[in-house]
Amino acid sequence: MKRRTLLTGATGAAAALALPAWSQSGYPNKPLKVIVPYAPGISPDVVARVIADKLSQALGQPVIVDNRAGAGGMIGAEAAATMPADGYNLFYTVKGVMAIAPHLYTQAKYNPLKDFKAVTEVLIVPHIITAKPNAPFNTMAEMVAYAKANPGKLNYASAGVGSQPHVALEAWARRMGIKLTHVPYKTNPSPDVMSGVVDMYLEASTTAIPSIQAKRIKALAVSGAQRVAALPDVPTMTEYNAELDPNGVIGNSWHTFFVPAGTPDAIVTRLNTEIVKVVKMPEIQARLHSLGLTPTGTPAAAVNTGMAADHAYWGKLIAELGIKVE
Repeated sequence: MKRRTLLTGATGAAAALALPAWSQSGYPNKPLKVIVPYAPGISPDVVARVIADKLSQALGQPVIVDNRAGAGGMIGAEAAATMPADGYNLFYTVKGVMAIAPHLYTQAKYNPLKDFKAVTEVLIVPHIITAKPNAPFNTMAEMVAYAKANPGKLNYASAGVGSQPHVALEAWARRMGIKLTHVPYKTNPSPDVMSGVVDMYLEASTTAIPSIQAKRIKALAVSGAQRVAALPDVPTMTEYNAELDPNGVIGNSWHTFFVPAGTPDAIVTRLNTEIVKVVKMPEIQARLHSLGLTPTGTPAAAVNTGMAADHAYWGKLIAELGIKVE
């Protein structure tokens, strides 16, 4: 009996040593924080809060959203890059912050490929070119004709210099041979589009669809080649010009959870498992689809590979266009 007890104890000790770090420490045993590099009410913030609420229930700890807006998302990214890599600090961000802004800002204090480790991609999001309700055009063709007849008169809002709406519209404007004036915002520009303060905005479907359905703004085109089910009458950029946005490479974005690079792999695996479960919930799938989004929930390794490809693509595109931060 004594020998059996000793063997049992030794086996238990070995098993304990084999357990992941998060199991040994009771992870998580305190609240988690998610930095979102945009203001409240903008698409990433809206989705982050939906996911955070369900993730909190799954982990048994509060998951707090911390908005750090400004500089096209760079302020939030720089803050996230310096967070402790302990599994309690996450970064919920988009393609523009990780693949675009670093090529425009030479003073960027974060390196997307070195400072972060992906957890999971949550969704793919199309963007919609929207216009103020009294704009003198209703389609892409009419907008381009108006812009050519009135060079420099049209302006467009963005979530900041270097954000995807900024660079995407700038790229499209140059390819269409028109001149648009950029108006960067630190806060949500949607109210100013509705009131007519600015002419246009490339807005994520998440927040654009309700305003379009309520006729508070006009919809000119959806990025990529796939129409949004909630807006069946709004054509795509590919329908207007197949060369402007092949497969949504310029206009579509993604939302992804990251953690600081030093976060233990066991914790990344746990977070991936729990977040993917949330994304796969029927109610979350329905909610995301209603906002024009495509839920994904991918392995972390696939996200790291995809982000590296996007980073390289946008670096080349920005260099070719000669787009610089003003």
